[in-house]
Amino acid sequence: MPIDGDLLRRLDLHAAVETELLSRNRLLPRRWDFVALSADPSSVERWLRPQVRRGPSGHAADVVFADKGWRGARPLHIMTLQDRVLYRALVKLLSETLPERFRNRVPIGQFKQAPLDVPDVQYISKTDVTAFYEFVDHDLLSAELIAQTGEELAVDALVDLLASVLGRRIGLPQVHPSSDVLGDTYIDPVRRRLIRRGHVAFSYSDDFRIASPSLGAARASLEACATEVRTLGLVLNERKTYTYGSENYRASLTSFAEAEQRLFQNAGNPDDPFATASSLFDPDYDDADTGSASLGATPLGSDVDEEDAFTEDGGDPSEEVDARRLQASSRAWEMWVHEEESEEAQAGQDAAITQSLLGRALATLGTAGDEGPLENLSALLRFEPALTPQVVAYIEAFARTGRSARTKLRRVLDETVNSDILSPWQGMWIAQAAGGIRRAESTHGYELWLAQCVEGSHDGLAATAAAALGRIGRGNADLVSAAIERVGPEWRRLAFWGLMRLDRARAESTAEDELDRLLLNAAVAE
Repeated sequence: MPIDGDLLRRLDLHAAVETELLSRNRLLPRRWDFVALSADPSSVERWLRPQVRRGPSGHAADVVFADKGWRGARPLHIMTLQDRVLYRALVKLLSETLPERFRNRVPIGQFKQAPLDVPDVQYISKTDVTAFYEFVDHDLLSAELIAQTGEELAVDALVDLLASVLGRRIGLPQVHPSSDVLGDTYIDPVRRRLIRRGHVAFSYSDDFRIASPSLGAARASLEACATEVRTLGLVLNERKTYTYGSENYRASLTSFAEAEQRLFQNAGNPDDPFATASSLFDPDYDDADTGSASLGATPLGSDVDEEDAFTEDGGDPSEEVDARRLQASSRAWEMWVHEEESEEAQAGQDAAITQSLLGRALATLGTAGDEGPLENLSALLRFEPALTPQVVAYIEAFARTGRSARTKLRRVLDETVNSDILSPWQGMWIAQAAGGIRRAESTHGYELWLAQCVEGSHDGLAATAAAALGRIGRGNADLVSAAIERVGPEWRRLAFWGLMRLDRARAESTAEDELDRLLLNAAVAE
């Protein structure tokens, strides 16, 4: 359905374009086509505006499954740029009239502390919703948004877009700030109804905390919560539903972090205060999934310096490593190497803590040139698939330590890509890493693997591999051209960016539209 003219004029497409081109999904590798286009968002907006006027692109989003370890896989919806921009612009317009709590969540720490500040609280219940983002009903969401904003035209356009992108009238794309706003709006009636029933309830996304003066009241609050979420087509996660005495709840807020510290100290010299688990904390880090302040396994940023990747002067840039952090990182690595591999041990808290610490340590070990993770690269990817983005952060940092390091990396990557252990999501990350290593004089096995991925694999992996071949300037332009024709529109321009790097003349002669030509112009300006 076309977008109403008045509505289109109210949408801030320029801000949406600029934000989408500059934003990163921390669970996916960097999009080099977006990096290039971000240099001229105004021209991209001019091209997109008539596309957006026509409404959703009509292409269902591609789905990439990001590994969450023992917690399964998270579906990531990859939309076309047109749909991404329209999604962000519509939600931004709606959010201007939504209550403040939907636009800006309170800090997660404040949410967790809030039940303890309730007078006469004796018991605190915690629970969340199973697969929340998968089961948001569009009709119920539409009714709530119209009730909150009165923006019927914008809500209708949004619901049409969601149905087009997801191929059904249920669900929200995951790991996108617009989905957070919509999700919070959708589930807030549960919080409001609990409060009207007399329960002291707090919510953060699909996570609930309820303060009660007695155990009976706590049980009644959880039953009420289960009833209310069912009215939205949702169910509570029984495995994550608990009722604590208030003091036990207070202790639970720091229990994981304290267990991290105990295990960390026991792995080294208990009397050595120098290397502590807190040495691995990143500034301003917070992970809502861990349930406490912890080091959590959240993928690190994956910055690759393009100049470093292509420089031919033999320079080997390196970074200084904080001694305290390096010692802590080395200890975390040793903990992982020596941890018990039994099924029972791997299902326990110690294994979760070890993974958490390792995820925080890998980039530092790479910067320090520590070869331990390199020589165990296949094992890391096999046994800790959820840490693949952190493993790639290690690879990128290690590659910057010198020519010898890159030689070793090439050998290990050759072995790894032939081990048949990589999921498409892992393959995308490894392709990204491979594209950041300066090419050698001879062709390596991982370069042949990249070509195989371009020829026939998941669309996201094929496009990422095409971009990687473009970055190292080695690949078959015919294969990449064929991939551009084969992959879906949400990936096409990333593959085209790879072709530009391999064969500019071919890219110029086969540019499909003005956006392709903008990419070509951006490449000239680099």
